[in-house]
Amino acid sequence: MKPTRLLAPALAGALIAAMTSGPALAASTPSLGGTGTTDSAPAATDSAPAADETSPATDGSSPAVGEGSPTPSDGSPDVKDSAPAATDDALVVSRNAGTTTKTYSVASAKLKALKLDDSSVTIIGASWKGKDPELEIRYQDDSGWSSWEEMPVDDGAGPDETSAEGRQMPAQENGTEAVPVVDSTAVEIRPGTSGKGTKDLSVTTVATKVTAADAAVTKKPASVTAQGVKAQVSHHELKANIVTRKEWGADEKLVRCKTDKTTTSKGVFIHHTAGSNSYTKSQAPAIIRGYLAFHTKERGWCDLGYNFLVDKYGTIYEGRAGSIDLSVTGAHASGFNSYTIGISVLGTYTGSAPSTAAQNSVKRLIAWKANQYAFNPTGKMTLTSGGGSTSRYPEGRKVSLNVVSGHRDTSYTACPGNAFYSRLGAIRSGAKAMQSDVGGYPTKGAIGTYYRAHSSQTGEARSVEGKLSNPNGAYQRFAKGTVYWSSKTGAHLNKGGIRNGYQRAGYTKGFLGFPSSDEKAFKYRKSAYYQNFANGMITWSSQTKGQPMRGEMLKKWKALGWERSSLGLPKSSEFASAGKTRQNFEHGYMTYTKKDGVKVYVK
Repeated sequence: MKPTRLLAPALAGALIAAMTSGPALAASTPSLGGTGTTDSAPAATDSAPAADETSPATDGSSPAVGEGSPTPSDGSPDVKDSAPAATDDALVVSRNAGTTTKTYSVASAKLKALKLDDSSVTIIGASWKGKDPELEIRYQDDSGWSSWEEMPVDDGAGPDETSAEGRQMPAQENGTEAVPVVDSTAVEIRPGTSGKGTKDLSVTTVATKVTAADAAVTKKPASVTAQGVKAQVSHHELKANIVTRKEWGADEKLVRCKTDKTTTSKGVFIHHTAGSNSYTKSQAPAIIRGYLAFHTKERGWCDLGYNFLVDKYGTIYEGRAGSIDLSVTGAHASGFNSYTIGISVLGTYTGSAPSTAAQNSVKRLIAWKANQYAFNPTGKMTLTSGGGSTSRYPEGRKVSLNVVSGHRDTSYTACPGNAFYSRLGAIRSGAKAMQSDVGGYPTKGAIGTYYRAHSSQTGEARSVEGKLSNPNGAYQRFAKGTVYWSSKTGAHLNKGGIRNGYQRAGYTKGFLGFPSSDEKAFKYRKSAYYQNFANGMITWSSQTKGQPMRGEMLKKWKALGWERSSLGLPKSSEFASAGKTRQNFEHGYMTYTKKDGVKVYVK
C-alpha cells in the first residue's frame, strides 16, 4: 500500500476552521457574491453565479455523504456516487477558475466516503460548533485503503484579530486543518467515540486539476545565472526564479480585500504545510491554488496566507500578492503577522528535514529579504503581540524572538515540525552567509515611503541610499530609474529619456537642481512627457528626446502655450551662439540676452 496521502497545512495550524465559513462567509460578505441557500442547502458559497457558479447538486452525480451508502463486508466504504439521503446533507457546489468547492452538512454519525478524482489535488477539511468530534481520515488509491489518521484540529493561524483583515472576517467555528489529498480515489472521515453525537458538522472539499501549464512551469530550474526564463521571474536581486502568481494560476478574483502593508519587515517565520511529501512537481502549483481558494472562500482571508512558498524541489512561489517587492502583512502567524514574512515549505517535516534544495531556497529568500529590510538573520527582533486565542502571548506584550523563528515560537502548534525546527540554526547562519551572494537593498525614510507607494513604477532597489550635498539631499537607484529627495522638493522618480536630459544638465549639481515632480504626460501632445525641477523643466518626445529648459526662455515658452505653442517642443538644450544664448525648437528657436530679453523666431 502506498504511504498516506495527507498533506494537511499548518498555516499556524489554521488552514481550516475555514470549513465552517462556507455559510458564514456567504452571509457576511455579499461582495463575494453570496447567493444564499435554501432550507435544504444550509452550506453556502461566497461567490456570485457569474464568476463562481453555485448550485445545489441534485443530479445524483455528487459523492455521497451521510446515510444511503452501504458498507461492504470487508469494512471498506462504498464510494459510488449517490445523492445525500437527509436534507441536512445537502451539497452546494461553487466553481472558480481552476477550482471546484463542495460543502456538505451532515451529522457526524452519518459520515461516509467521498469519491475523489485522483487526477486532481483535493483539499478537505471539516468544521463544527461545540465539542471536538475527534475526526479521523483515511485515503483510498489503487492499492487500497490507508490506515486511519487523526485529522489535526485547527490551531488558529490567520490574520491578527485586531487588524483590518481580521476585523472583516466572518465569525469562525471550530474545525480541522486543511488537508491536501493527492493520488487518491476516495477519502473517508469518521468521528471518534466521543464525537458521534455531533449534529452540525460541515465538510468542505476544494478540488484543483493538475494542468499542462503546471508541468511546464515546474520544469524550469530553481536557480539562474544571468538571463531569466520565460515562464518564471528571474529576480535580479534573488538570483533565483520565482514562480509568480500568474504562472502558478492564481485566480485573482478570489482576492477578497486589500491586504495590510508595513513600512518594513523585521524578520521571518518558518512554516511547513504538514502532511505527506509524496506530491510531484506538477502537483505543487495545484496545491497552492487550492489553498488560495480555501483561505479566501472558506476562511474569509483577504488572500493566500503565506508570503512565499517553497516546494521540496526548491521551487520558490510568490504567495500573497505584492510580497516580492513590498512588506505585505500575511496571515501565517496569528498575533505576529505585522512586520514579518511567512515562508512555508510544502510537506511535513516532523521526522525528517526538508530537502537540501528546499532549505537552500529558504536561505536565499531570507538573505534577500534581510538585505532588502536591513535585518540580521542570526540576530534578534522585538515584536508586539496582536494576541488571539492561539497566540502564546497576550495582546500588547513585547516579545524578543530570533529574527528567523519557527511558527511554534509564538503559537500553540508543532509547525514547522521537529526536524525542520532543529535546522533553523543552520538556516539562519546559511542565510547570513548568502547575503553577499544576493541583492536586495533597504529603502528607508522619505525615499522608502515613495518606493512603497510607487513600487510598480520604480522596480526593486538596486543600491543603498546615497547622500548628496550642495545642494543637500539623497538619492537611491532602482530598477527603472533613480529616486531623488530634498527637503524642499520631496521624493520623485527620474527615469528614461528625461533622465538622459538630466544627465546632460549635470544632475542635482547642475542648473536644474532636484526633481520637484514625477514625470507627467503633456495634455495636448500624444506620447510626450515632462518633469519639473527646482529650477526648470525637462521635456521629452521620441522626436525631440530629453531637453532641459529654464529661466526666461521657459517662461516665454509657457506663455506661448506650452506644447501647443508655435515653436513645438525643444530640440536642444541652451547653447551659446553669436553672443547670445540660444535654444532650438521643432518649429524655430529662441535667443536670449540680458539687454534684449527673449526673442522668438518661428520657421
